[in-house]
Amino acid sequence: MADWRVRMEPRLLDLLERKLARQGKGSYLPLQADEVAGMLGKLLAAHGEARPAQNVRRMGGGASKEQFVFELAGQQGGPDERFVLRMDPLEGIIETCRRREAQVLMAVRGLAPVPEVAFVDGDGAIMGQPAMITRFVGGVTKPTTGESGPSGLGTVLGERISNALTPQYIDNLVAIHTADLAKVALPDFSIPTPGTTEAAEWQVNYWARVMADDKIDASPLLTLTETWLRDHLPVCETPLLLHGDYRLGNFMFDESTLQMTAILDWELSHIGDFHEDLAYSLDPLFCSRDTDGRRMVASMMSAEQFLDGYAAATGRTVDPAKLHWYRVLTSFKLVVMNFASGSRAARDGTNHQSALLGWLAAVQAGLSTTLCDLLEGGVA
Repeated sequence: MADWRVRMEPRLLDLLERKLARQGKGSYLPLQADEVAGMLGKLLAAHGEARPAQNVRRMGGGASKEQFVFELAGQQGGPDERFVLRMDPLEGIIETCRRREAQVLMAVRGLAPVPEVAFVDGDGAIMGQPAMITRFVGGVTKPTTGESGPSGLGTVLGERISNALTPQYIDNLVAIHTADLAKVALPDFSIPTPGTTEAAEWQVNYWARVMADDKIDASPLLTLTETWLRDHLPVCETPLLLHGDYRLGNFMFDESTLQMTAILDWELSHIGDFHEDLAYSLDPLFCSRDTDGRRMVASMMSAEQFLDGYAAATGRTVDPAKLHWYRVLTSFKLVVMNFASGSRAARDGTNHQSALLGWLAAVQAGLSTTLCDLLEGGVA
């Protein structure tokens, strides 16, 4: 086995090895609410919670995780408490860790608005598959009168909402990047060596391994991109906590107060270079166009507003070369998710939304165009 295939965070390597061992072992049937209720009873009891799960029902969305909402009866006559369950299918568009997701949510609570972790079955010992339960947070990911595609893609927020949420979007990212790694508990995370290319290399190795394990067909474009990324690895001077999927569709807000109520989907969180989170938000997939045709980050602001606002709030200098490298990495990741992982899960029927993943596989054509443009030095 080539050395690069194992040179990454140990916990992530373990996940990929486990996933590889599961491939070809059969399809996956979506869970029914009564099945989930039964498993929840065992999980809650294991945590000393005697109240039974009530009104268990499936939530919409989720191309990588099965999601359910349920209630526990209120204590001492109080209102019922609502919770959200995120549970792994056999395979999805990405392979991630519920233990890591719970750890990072607890680490950033108080820095940015996030759901409160209630219960975790990190390796699926009780639920059969890894699971995490958080308290329910109110809010919407898009205006109730608007339309969007899967996972919030294509959402248009409008000027009033954009003006209110733009500073919050920047400030919350800045806050996440201030997490003190010496003080928070992140036992399943590894910190790349400061002043080296290790942060970048770990990312390339991880996604190259995903591509090698999951691909159905060869991709000269992805092979070329992997080579380009390895040839231009940037140095990360000060690794910090990253959200990993900071974009339109992954935050909620209250429509009446226009306050962000929660930053969602922390499963891709890791420790690395701040340019990576900036690059992710900039990807055209997560942007809309204004009336003048300008690309709007998170459907709210221009790239200049976003980058200048972040730099002003942090005092950091955004390095154009590093930002470009991480934009290529982001594009590479997105193509791998759809071209390899999503397509395989759809073909093998190992996800609860195999039809959606099959449809999303077609998105990789447009994503590949963006990747080609980036490799040629384009995409403003």
